[in-house]
Amino acid sequence: MSEDPADIIADQLRRSGETGTVYHSPAQRERLRAAGRQAGRQLGRPVRTFDTAARHPRCDTDQCGTVHIVLADWGTNPLERQLAQTRANKAIDRELGA
Repeated sequence: MSEDPADIIADQLRRSGETGTVYHSPAQRERLRAAGRQAGRQLGRPVRTFDTAARHPRCDTDQCGTVHIVLADWGTNPLERQLAQTRANKAIDRELGA
């Protein structure tokens, strides 16, 4: 597996349509967002990147947050819709069984 952030993000996007990564500085936030856009180009699919600047438990500075990268067209193909529905059903079943 490649260590390139864009390759890692592209792999996550293929699997679930989204990913989120904690950042610890404004510069790291921008690198993550750029890698997300590059991953979208690699996949030939539109992505949206945004961040939540709220404090994160793994962070001890006020410059931390989470970058979220999502495929804007996730679920437009039947297999992705089925995968998302199956995951949602399993999550509900786990919670109801707990």
